[in-house]
Amino acid sequence: MLRLSGGSFAGRRIRVPALGTRPATNRVREATFSVLRSFFENGVQGMCVLDLFAGSGSLGIEALSRGAERCTFVERDRAACECIRGNLKALGVTGEVVQSDVVRFLHRVRDIEYDLIFMDPPYRYDRMEKTVGLIRKAAAPAKSPVLSYERIFTPSLPEFGTGAELLTRKRYGQTEVLYYIIKKAEGEAK
Repeated sequence: MLRLSGGSFAGRRIRVPALGTRPATNRVREATFSVLRSFFENGVQGMCVLDLFAGSGSLGIEALSRGAERCTFVERDRAACECIRGNLKALGVTGEVVQSDVVRFLHRVRDIEYDLIFMDPPYRYDRMEKTVGLIRKAAAPAKSPVLSYERIFTPSLPEFGTGAELLTRKRYGQTEVLYYIIKKAEGEAK
């Protein structure tokens, strides 16, 4: 079980899948939403959120607790998807749960209208550049979502190319969260 840290569900517990996920710790989740409040005057209030590599759904559910309008959870593991659905039902909120590999999901969608994208992949995930490139291609031209990317701390920054502008990076022990603003490059095909 994992305890939500803020918003209308503060203190409520959600289930985590038995195997195969690494939920964001309370410390990292609280710090993430504190940083997001520094970017957005109203925090995540009214936002459309995409939670990639959702696992237990803790980041997206925390966003819904703090006033996000809607959240899409993308997770490839069937048991984790069932866990997210169960957590949403227990809290009495709705969200779209998509059972899919993140890269396949991003290949299928176009003109995504999300304001905020959480990305907390397995630490050994080696397709980040491709994944961020697909987010850039799928983003709606009028949107510039903020990407919150959790990873194990590494001194060097990933190379995501133009269109992924680093806003800040925050370190919490061996974990760090990188925040980017994502823009569709000029003349880039949809």
